[in-house]
Amino acid sequence: MSIDYLEDLEKSVDNGSDLYVCPGVQSSEWEISSDIETLEKKAQRTANASKYQCHIYRLINKGDALSDDAFLVVRKILDPTAKGEPRFQWSIVDTKEAAEMMRDVSQGPSPYFGASIEKTFEPAK
Repeated sequence: MSIDYLEDLEKSVDNGSDLYVCPGVQSSEWEISSDIETLEKKAQRTANASKYQCHIYRLINKGDALSDDAFLVVRKILDPTAKGEPRFQWSIVDTKEAAEMMRDVSQGPSPYFGASIEKTFEPAK
């Protein structure tokens, strides 16, 4: 089921859907949304908690990623929630090669995504 979710997400990105992601406060926690405004508060909260910049990324086809883009990869497919929602351990990496090496292969090679910085949030002073 979780790999199906990732493959559907990959198809959406490949078909041009606008999908955005940002890291959460907890390590490897990421939020995905088609509405960037819903991620802005989360990104600011993450920047404040970590005391570092936090980016909201737009997911793009991995083949369209440029040299200054990153890659969002599933490092581990976790057990679904009690409601049956898929859960993943995500990482952001700088190169396609790193994404290929780090991705979860427990259910077959999991898709990974190009990630282009859309917005940056600074920690509050």
